[in-house]
Formats: sequence, structure tokens, C-alpha cells
Amino acid sequence: MNHKSLENLLPEPLLLLSAQGRVVDMNHAARKAFTALENGHQLHELANDPARLDSSIRLWVRSGDFIRGLVTISSSIGERYITYGARLRADRGSPAQVIVRCYVESKANQRFVEITRRVNALNREIACRKRVESQLFAEKELAQVTLHSIGDAVITTDKEGRINYLNPVAEALTGWSEAEARGLLMPEVFRIINEQTREPVENPVVRVLASGQTVGLASQTVLLHRDGTEFAIEDSAAPIRDRNGRLIGTVMVFHDVTHARRLAAEVSYQASHDNLTGLLNRHAFEQRLRSLLEEPVGLDGSHSLMFLDLDQFKVINDTCGHMAGDALLRVLGPVFKKHLRQSDLLARLGGDEFGVLLQDCPAPVAKRIARALKAELEDLNFTWEGKPFRVGLSIGQVNFSDNSWSLADLLSAADNACYLAKENGRNRIHLYSMDDQALARRFRQTQWVGRISEAFEENRFRLHCQAIVPTSVSSAQPEEGAHFELLLRLHDKDGKLVLPMAFIPAAERFSLMVRIDRWVLQTAFAKLAKAGPGNVATCSINLSGASLGDEGFLPFINECFARFDVSPRIICFEITETEAIANLTKARFIIQSLKTLGCRFSLDDFGSGMSSFGYLKNLPVDYLKIDGTFIRNLVSDPIDHAMVTAINNIGHVMGLKTIAEFVESASVLRVLNELGVNYVQGYYIARPEPLETYLAKLKSPASQGLGIAKTGL
Repeated sequence: MNHKSLENLLPEPLLLLSAQGRVVDMNHAARKAFTALENGHQLHELANDPARLDSSIRLWVRSGDFIRGLVTISSSIGERYITYGARLRADRGSPAQVIVRCYVESKANQRFVEITRRVNALNREIACRKRVESQLFAEKELAQVTLHSIGDAVITTDKEGRINYLNPVAEALTGWSEAEARGLLMPEVFRIINEQTREPVENPVVRVLASGQTVGLASQTVLLHRDGTEFAIEDSAAPIRDRNGRLIGTVMVFHDVTHARRLAAEVSYQASHDNLTGLLNRHAFEQRLRSLLEEPVGLDGSHSLMFLDLDQFKVINDTCGHMAGDALLRVLGPVFKKHLRQSDLLARLGGDEFGVLLQDCPAPVAKRIARALKAELEDLNFTWEGKPFRVGLSIGQVNFSDNSWSLADLLSAADNACYLAKENGRNRIHLYSMDDQALARRFRQTQWVGRISEAFEENRFRLHCQAIVPTSVSSAQPEEGAHFELLLRLHDKDGKLVLPMAFIPAAERFSLMVRIDRWVLQTAFAKLAKAGPGNVATCSINLSGASLGDEGFLPFINECFARFDVSPRIICFEITETEAIANLTKARFIIQSLKTLGCRFSLDDFGSGMSSFGYLKNLPVDYLKIDGTFIRNLVSDPIDHAMVTAINNIGHVMGLKTIAEFVESASVLRVLNELGVNYVQGYYIARPEPLETYLAKLKSPASQGLGIAKTGL
């Protein structure tokens, strides 16, 4: 084979090799692709596996037909080529030579373009009788080997749409041999339908012959094998033209994507469905709800959203384990669907929560469905290992008829309504109403969750303090230093001060108190350490019930003492009576652990609980802080006077010091002094101020009066 013939044979890179893998010759495309390769070089330099290249060459030397090699080779720019080789026909006695074709690795559409171009080239060469017979034969032989060896199915037709060629892959997918199919119209052999509708799909070859343009197959297309087997396919069809541009036939390239399509369907299903119940998951449910809100409002656009929360589900998990709970959740899907319409959506939102979307559903019908769901669960007899269980259903329902709702507000309304259904006694339906005060309060608390998180991120929490002083010099031995309680404040985005009662209920309800308590503790220790010892006798710091129950909070307190130069003897932790009783065991453990370090404890809001005196004996505290509701009307209300007297006397009998809060007048202070209450706190004594300001005052000579209550008794 001379140099000129090799140059003109094909536009792909072609290499002529010796039996030892040395380059004898190459065409222009090969020189362009492999710039570092020259005649006489070994092809091993470009192979991904040089050892296997020798095996490929031996394979090609033995074969007269083009077959795929065992290696790929790389161009100078890193492009990878698949190799096909065959022994070059030569005179007997001549040394063996191998011709190697190189194909760029590419995606399916690139393969289609490549194949189409080659088929066009082949037909143009067939029409051109002026070329030498040997070159024409080599070109045709090379194209046939290519079409037989590729992994895509190829079918070519004449200009009337009659088949004149099928490669082996096309034969396997259609069930027709080339001999049987030759001369038949394309739709007789290539039968395709829509996977979803099962209706016939227009044959791409027919469209190509009509338009003269390349045509792609519609998605969700299925090819019917001759025996009825179905294959999901992707394909394209293109015209074949002669050198004058006249349409002389078509070529269609397609491949089997059954596995890929099945895998994609499984991935899509798993992404939108709950693994345990098979119901829609939260993401898919919210996507459908978002689409509904974005649709134009119709004449009958009444819809209803329900959040369903199981009552007593935790009992099943705690009693029988999560396998029992999972079994119940799997049962609930079919149970709920019995009362839903075909168009309604049911989803598992997570845990024991479900969501229902009733689209185009009048309010009376939605109300009836909600009642049916609740009644169905009330009658459900769930048994696990012989143990019967009853569960209830709390439902929050929002009826809406326009798209003025945002997705977040609608979900929040349903969630809050469901919460109130549980809070109001469980196993009931709470219907959202714009003038529902309980829901409005719940909404405000929900909004505070985001605002509290922003306050942490933007460092807008502040520590204030309020002095606690003896009622008189004689009633309590003056402490050597100031005694005060830390108070938490928040600055909103406008710089205004927000009192804790605005955000603490939300923080308690949405489990943010531990984070807040940690911030208070760490910040207070840092400021006390900076102020230095000697000026502070007692700093009272409030602990929430959530922190009392948090396993990691006691180690955190110990860590703060280790990090900051603060004496445990000046720290007094305040816990409320109700929280201490609710966490009695843990409260006692924390109190005893910290008292060994030297810390003190105060029982806050004492008297607000019903069993105060009984539990008091089990809590080793140092101070009783009398609840402020008894102090405000102490002078005018004899019952409040009697309660304060009793609490103060019991405290003193137990060796505790008493503190009265909310002291707001001289008359209240006078009565407290007469009763022998040890300490007082309130606006009449001192107003709250920033902690930094208060600590700075302690260093000045004028600070000596901070430890004594106002006179004028």
C-alpha cells in the first residue's frame, strides 16, 4: 500500500505497523492526532497497556478481518482512541504488516454522527466508479467491518424506505436477519410504541424521507422484537445523499437503553418516595404543593392541606421496639387511602407524621374526609406479638382557595394547627382560622426560631443584670461584694431591646434553650474573669429545664471553670421550682456535683408549684426565691401575705436564705423587712442594666452602696 492510498483511504487515524508494532506509515489524520509519533517508532509508547498491545498485534496478524484490539491509545492532547486492526493483504513471502484504525471514544450521539458520515462516504464511493477497483474494494470492506463491529444497531434504507442493510446488533434487537429484512419497508421490521400510552410511534425514517433532515426518536420509545420482547431504545435517523446532494436513502442508529432507563426510573422513584411505606416523601409532597400554589386560580379552586400526627406512637416503639413501629407505619398507607379520592395525595413527612393534600375539594368534603381518617384510626386494632395497641390521630387542617399563600406559610399553618390539636388533648382535628389566637401565638413562636438563630449569627444577645440586696443591715449579714442576677436581652435588627419573655417561650418549645444557656454561661464567665476577683460576692445565673436534662451540660460547666479564672464560690445557679421537680433526679445530681466545687443554688419562682414544701426537702439549695406573683400585692392581699410568711418561715427553718423578687414600692419593702425576708430584688431596689456597666461601677468608690437596700422603711 503506497503512501497516497493510505492518505486517502479514510479520514480517521490509520496506522500501518510491522508485526513487531513499529510504525511503517500513517495517514494525515494519524500524524495530526499523534504528533509525537513518527515512522519507525513503537506504538507501545501511546498504548495504555504496552504488554497487551503485543497480544493485540498477534491477534491482528492472524486475522484477515478487522477486530477490536485489547488496548486503547492516547493522542498528544490526551484524547483516547479505540483500535481495530487486521493483517494487510500482501504477496506471499512478504513480511506481515497490520493496518490499524483508531476511533475516538465518544457518546452515543457522536457515534451516530460518525457512523452516518461513514455510511455516506461508503455510498458516495460506491457511486463513484472512476476510482481504482482495489481502492474501492478496500474502502467497502473497511466500512462493512466497522458496521459489524460497533456496539450500536445500524439500519440503512433506500430512498423509498426499504431496508438494504442491518448490522448484527440491529438483527438481535429486531429479531430479523438481514436477508429476511432486505427489501421490506422500515415499519415492518422496526416496530416502535410509546412506553406509557402503548400507542404506535411515527417511524423516524419516514420523517427523514419526508423532510430530508436528521430526526431524533421521541423519549419513552420502546422497540418491539419479532417475538414480542420489548427494548427501551434511543436513536437518530439521517438522510444519505450522493455527491450531488440528492437523497438516496437513510441510515438509522439506535441502541438499547432498557437497563439505563429502568435504573433512572428506580432512582427517580426512590428520590420521591419513602422507603418504609412506599408513600410520597416530604420533598415530593412539597413540590406538588408548590406547583398547586403556582397554578392559576380556577373557578372551583378549593383545596385542603392536612398534617396528621399519630398519638401514642412512642408507646409502641418503647414497648415493642422500632420493628413494631415500622410495621404500624406500613399498615397506615392503605388504611388512610380507603378514605381518600383518586386525585388526593398522601405522603409520609417523617417519623409518625403524614401529609394529605385534597385538591379541588370543597370545605365540607374536606371536613368529612378528616373525620373519616380520625375515626378509622380510632377503630384500628394493631397487634404486635399478641399485644394489642390503640393509637389516635391529631390532625391540623388548612383550607385554602387561592394562591396568595406562600409554601412556607401554608406548611407552617398546617404544622401549627396539628401542634394545637395535640396540645388541646390529642386525637382531634384543629382547623386553621385567621382569627385563631392560639395559632397566632404559635406562629409568632415559630417565627422567633429563625430570629433567634440570626441573633446568634449576628451576635445580638446581651447580658444585663439586676442587683439583689439585703432588706436591712441587720436581717442578713452583708456579703463582701455585689450580689446580682444575670438577665438575658436581645437586640433586634433596629437596635431595640427585646425582653426575654418575647423569645424564651419559643426557645423552650423548639429546643433552643441549651444553646442559649451555654452562651449565657460562657459570656458571663468571660466578663467576670475580665472584671477580676474581689468585687463580686454572688452572680446568679439561670439554668433552664432543658439544660438540667442535657447530658453534656455539666461537663460544659466544668469546662468553663477550667477555661476562665472564675471562682465557683461566687456562682449561684438559679433553677425554677417546676423545672427542678420535673427533672428531680437530674437536678439533684447537678446540684450535688456543682456544690462540691463550691457553687450555690437558688430555687426560683418558689410557691408557684403545688408540692413545693414536699419536694424542697430533696433539693439541697441555698436560697429560696419567692415567686413574684405573691410579692406584688403583698400589702393588700392577706392570702399573698400568708403565703410569703409561710415560705419565708419554712426556708429559715431549713437553714435557707430567702429572696423576694418584684419589689416595686417602699411599702412592699417595709412588709418584707417586717417578715424577716433576707434579700430583695426589683425595680424599687435597682433597675436592670448592662453587665459591663454594672461591673465597671463596682470598681469605683461610689459602689459601696450597691449592697444595701433603699432606706425609708
